[in-house]
Amino acid sequence: RFDLAGLLEAAGAAYRDAFPARAFEVEGTTSRCEIVGAPDLVLQMLDKLVDNAVDFSPPGSTVRLRMRDGGGPDVAIEVENDGPSLPEDAGRQLFESLWQHRRGDDGRPHFGLGLYIVKLITDFHAGSVQAEDRPGDPGGVRITIRLARNVAEA
Repeated sequence: RFDLAGLLEAAGAAYRDAFPARAFEVEGTTSRCEIVGAPDLVLQMLDKLVDNAVDFSPPGSTVRLRMRDGGGPDVAIEVENDGPSLPEDAGRQLFESLWQHRRGDDGRPHFGLGLYIVKLITDFHAGSVQAEDRPGDPGGVRITIRLARNVAEA
């Protein structure tokens, strides 16, 4: 059992230090949100999502971490970034192993495993993951994760 809101707050503070060229906003974490699961895996999942959000957003933009807790059997986490929309050919491939779509070469190795790991961690937490384009200007991407409040009961 761990406090997901506290984990998101702590992660947001760490990301501000790790990625000084981006602003980070953390929303929806004013109340505790206890869930049963693996906090180390949830943090690894967030790391993968934030790393992607930073990679696909322009310097000076904002990455948003948002928790939505309606008190039901699951809790949602959204990670949003400004920037380009999803590639047209992404579809379900986005969360498959070894699939990637990058424009240009940033000089860092990419193995196409980040979002696949995100999918594995959400599956472990009896959850789901969805990616969608953000409407409006400046556009970008929103990834929504749903995690069961109690993995043991899911």
